[in-house]
Amino acid sequence: MVVFRTLSPAQYLHSKSRNLKMPPRAAPKTYQILAKTHQVTIFLTVPQSATIALLKEEALSALTSRVATEDDSFPHVQSTSDFELARAVKEKEKSRSGVTYETLDVDKAIRGLLTNWEVLYFQFRDEDGNLMPVEVSQPSLLDDEEEEPPVNKGKRKALPE
Repeated sequence: MVVFRTLSPAQYLHSKSRNLKMPPRAAPKTYQILAKTHQVTIFLTVPQSATIALLKEEALSALTSRVATEDDSFPHVQSTSDFELARAVKEKEKSRSGVTYETLDVDKAIRGLLTNWEVLYFQFRDEDGNLMPVEVSQPSLLDDEEEEPPVNKGKRKALPE
């Protein structure tokens, strides 16, 4: 005699989920890196095996393009020595507010140092070769013409028609 137990759909799915193991997600072969300065974001695609030096060359290519050279809002560069790439470092101390930036060493490989879709920032050099502070504008979450919606507390009765 064979006895079958009837399972509800929830019990069936729960029993299946315990037995299924998802394979580990493979790391991407290329990384998408975002480089920001002023009001500009540059999307860079580089292989994992690339170095920060290659990332800087790709960024230089974008900064010297016709679109970027027509904009006077950020410094113009001629070589990779005119800027550094940096990433934001969160402060662990609550008393210190703001964001600090650490420059990336050009000899380091991207693998293990950066993650896919990481945001980097440009630090340009002045005429004396000193690094200038990072200048980046964070866009508003609201449209320019859109006003903040009023906050209504509680429920109101429906208006009579």
